[in-house]
Amino acid sequence: MTRSFNRVAASALFALAAGAFLPAHAAGNDADLANSVQSAISTQLGDEAKDLTVTASNGTVTLHGWAQGPVEEAKARYIASTVPGVTNAYSAVHTFSTDNNE
Repeated sequence: MTRSFNRVAASALFALAAGAFLPAHAAGNDADLANSVQSAISTQLGDEAKDLTVTASNGTVTLHGWAQGPVEEAKARYIASTVPGVTNAYSAVHTFSTDNNE
């Protein structure tokens, strides 16, 4: 009995250790993927991403909202494309500028 218990314990430890290396988006549904992308963008861009939202469908994510400019929009799209589970990243983001060229 001790031998089979040791095998079960070893298998459980291996499974737990392997879980640490699985992608953050292992669940596989659209809501989880959108949340993972939203979290990655918010973490990496901070306030630059406060007006962005994400939708997902079968691995394709689309960014929505407003960004300060094309550079911030491109950063957000790039970050989205690097999240595990994302197969395509599109942007429907509008950009605006705070420059006053009067």
